[in-house]
Amino acid sequence: MMYRVPDAGRKLLEERVTTSRLLGADENLVLHGGGNTSVKMKVMNVAGREVDALLVKGSGSNLATIGPDGFTVMKLRDLLEAKSVEKMTDEEMSSFIRGSMLDPDQPFPSVETFIHAFIDSRYVDHTHADFIVAITNTDLEDQAIANIFEEKVLVIPYVQPGFQLAKVFLKEMNKANLSNFAGIILRNHGLVTWGDTAKQSYEMHIRLVSEARKFVESRWKGIPRSKMTKEMGDELIDFLPKLRGMLSRKSRKILTWDHSDEAVGYSLSNEARIFATLGPATPDMLVRTKKDYLYSEGITDIEEKVEGFARTYEDNFRKYVDSGRTMHDPYPSVLVIRGCGIICAAPSKREADIIRDEALHSFKVSSAARAIGKNKFITEKECYDMEYWPFQEAKVSKGKKSELEGIVGLVTGAASGIGKVTLKRFAEEGIFGVGGDIDPKIVQVSSEIGPNSLGIVFDISKEDSVREAFREIVSRFGGIDVVFNNAGYLKPSPIDETTLDDLRKHVEINSIGTFLVTKEAFRIMKSQGIGGSFIFNVTKNVTNPGEGMMSYGTSKAFAAQLSRYVALEGGKFGIRSNVVNPDKIFRESKIWEGGVLENRARAKGITPEEYKRGNLLGIEVLPDHVANVVVELVRERVFGATTGTMIPIDGGIK
Repeated sequence: MMYRVPDAGRKLLEERVTTSRLLGADENLVLHGGGNTSVKMKVMNVAGREVDALLVKGSGSNLATIGPDGFTVMKLRDLLEAKSVEKMTDEEMSSFIRGSMLDPDQPFPSVETFIHAFIDSRYVDHTHADFIVAITNTDLEDQAIANIFEEKVLVIPYVQPGFQLAKVFLKEMNKANLSNFAGIILRNHGLVTWGDTAKQSYEMHIRLVSEARKFVESRWKGIPRSKMTKEMGDELIDFLPKLRGMLSRKSRKILTWDHSDEAVGYSLSNEARIFATLGPATPDMLVRTKKDYLYSEGITDIEEKVEGFARTYEDNFRKYVDSGRTMHDPYPSVLVIRGCGIICAAPSKREADIIRDEALHSFKVSSAARAIGKNKFITEKECYDMEYWPFQEAKVSKGKKSELEGIVGLVTGAASGIGKVTLKRFAEEGIFGVGGDIDPKIVQVSSEIGPNSLGIVFDISKEDSVREAFREIVSRFGGIDVVFNNAGYLKPSPIDETTLDDLRKHVEINSIGTFLVTKEAFRIMKSQGIGGSFIFNVTKNVTNPGEGMMSYGTSKAFAAQLSRYVALEGGKFGIRSNVVNPDKIFRESKIWEGGVLENRARAKGITPEEYKRGNLLGIEVLPDHVANVVVELVRERVFGATTGTMIPIDGGIK
């Protein structure tokens, strides 16, 4: 670390953290990493000298959870020298800011760093408070906005964030004498307050927001709420896979469907149609939500509207964005379907959820603004400038980590063994992993894996249970891309000791259960029209039968043949189907419990450990070996031309 915070500064930083978290905890003030706060203090550099510093929220920090390390330390003197600079390009601003960082290994600071530096107070707070933005996203004159507040506030017109805004900010501050004001309202961009203590700045921030809220709520009654009818819900669930395919024509998307009473109520309002081309609550949302959203009265003509939306976006890109820039995906990120609520699309579930939240706040802000005056957002040109501003693009591009992001993959039998390890690998690789199991423990397993996983309890051998599971998957994500048919049942016995009930249970789970899961997923993949991949865990008993494994091997043979038919019938739809043949996977596996391992080893006259390593390589085959192969089978660049094949994962059968 290139600096040290002295004892005197630690208390200042603790106060900064405390009030930052208070601001971040209120989604009406700060949403998904928005807003920024700062504190000025002295720090010690590596030479042991005191340096006047600005500690400002760093990129990637969230005010709701920020800690001392979430602030990037800047050399205040360098930043203040920028007051004499008239203009900076984005590249120059980026270089200037990086050069002003005391520790180059820290995250890049907020693009509003200059504003924090130019205000001559120890603490500065900036949020995109909904009720402030609702007032400024209107045709109200600046003075009319200022008159809403008991305290004296300075209203500044919209300027794109960055150095240009900082210079306008500085000019207005110098002209107005900032000491006479309690806060600054940035049109379309929120509120700035300051103070000699963190408490002073925070309390003034809350006071001004509360006054704005009181004014808005005296004129606005909120968004009406309404419940979605069962018929509408059923119709949309059937349609979602097709819609997902439409929205994924440039890049694969995951959908978030909000059919809460508030979302449905908004979709039924006249405002939902009116606001479709208005723009979001704040310009910083544009990089995710785009300026426009798609509004539709129903689903019958939505494909035509989706393509029309994309064409309009492409035309506007050519009109407003400099040549040489790469166009973002032209398909809508937000769709409002009358009576069905809101659908948001993004390359990951997390991003789709963020877009949903931003859309809901935008709808509230626009509705509230309409109750105050005439809705007024920034110009269309300014919208595209902001959407394609490199500092905004960095917010979403830096989160792109995996080529498999955007894929939804189901793993059956995921509560233990191969399934559990594969589900974890899916999440690690960017696939949203859905773990299915009859064991309720799957919910806990999925929770422990993290936010990129979901556990669903269902019985693959029951048709209604399977259908309901896929209904939930479609409702949550819009569809399915990968199915790892892994769930299975094993009870070894010689042919003459095998009961009909034993055979039936093997068939119900290993054959019929696998078929039911495959059938539902295949139907959804066809509807999406963007391909898909099935992987069947068949085991080596199909190609190399083991003694006493008749029920297991024959039921798995059905699954192996089913995989070939999926490959045969799915090829024209881009659906691949392959088989993995593991052998003797013991670790975490439930099918080898209850003495099965020991009995199999005893029958061969060897120890359990010898039985585990009874292959050509003399190794224990682990669930990880299987999971890694399954992940690679998903990758189009690796196995995109492979279907209808079997891959042994057995250490080499002797």
